Amino acid sequence: MCDFMMKKIVVVFAVFICALILLLPSSVEAQRKKTIVIEEIKIEGTIQKPEVMTFLSRARFTYRSLELNVSFINKVEEVILSEDAF
Repeated sequence: MCDFMMKKIVVVFAVFICALILLLPSSVEAQRKKTIVIEEIKIEGTIQKPEVMTFLSRARFTYRSLELNVSFINKVEEVILSEDAF
């Protein structure tokens, strides 16, 4: 029983030491880090417009009015006058 307790204490102690070794360098590095402050810089000048050359000519669209050859008036009248409409 005493041998088991001794092994358990050694394992816990080893885990504790490993945790300290792993965590210690990060805290030391955090203390060594320096904060760098960059002051604002004022830049004066003009912005050039980009130049674009096109080689394609513009498309020319012609619009024509559509001619309706079929009259829907008869069908509309039938639907309105039917009993199922309302």
